[in-house]
Amino acid sequence: MFGKKGTFSKMAENLVEKLAQELEEELKQRPNDPELLFKLGIAYVRAGKIDKAREIYKRLKDLDKERANELLDRIYEV
Repeated sequence: MFGKKGTFSKMAENLVEKLAQELEEELKQRPNDPELLFKLGIAYVRAGKIDKAREIYKRLKDLDKERANELLDRIYEV
């Protein structure tokens, strides 16, 4: 029973990692897109990559303060 939960957790981790990679690629085309930055920041938070999420916050705060604050709230919920 507990083994299945671990399997699903690993699957979710892999999906979040894949999403982050896809968002990183999209950002190469649109590096100042606040929505992409926000989504990437959230993906990093969910993947436990808080340092990377903070770097995204620093970029986002100059582009969209409201979304940056929302990301910051998510970072510190962890």
